[in-house]
Amino acid sequence: RPGAAVRLLDRAAVDERAGPAVTVRAALVRARAADRAGDTAAARRLVTRAVREAHREGLRRPFTEAGAWIRPYLTVTTPRHRHPPPPRATTSPPPPVEELSGRERDVLRRLAQAMSTEEIAADLYVSVNTVKTHLKNAYRKLSVGRRNEAVRRARELDLL
Repeated sequence: RPGAAVRLLDRAAVDERAGPAVTVRAALVRARAADRAGDTAAARRLVTRAVREAHREGLRRPFTEAGAWIRPYLTVTTPRHRHPPPPRATTSPPPPVEELSGRERDVLRRLAQAMSTEEIAADLYVSVNTVKTHLKNAYRKLSVGRRNEAVRRARELDLL
């Protein structure tokens, strides 16, 4: 029910302050509604906006979760927004400042599976605060500030 979905989004007043994951998903819901209503121009515009926002934040999951309807719009919008990959360093990345503990590695593995802090805590049978502490320590040791950077860095260092 595309109309009901858009009305619900309008009532929720989703805007840029809601955060990138929410705004990207909201744009995709609106795009899906436009697509189902036959307004391909609006759908393309909304998908393009979602791609731009997601690219800035490194988000991919909303597009994989969107389903098959989005593929034609991505093949049209993605090439215009694709940037050349950054030049690769010829040397290996520097090692972490300190060795990661076993529990920090456990948390990072689950982080790489895109699990939320609450899901990681439940999976490891620890509190959310314990997971946050492990994440904070891992970020410090890997010299990163965000989840996706931590996963990327851990992969570069063959920790995952």
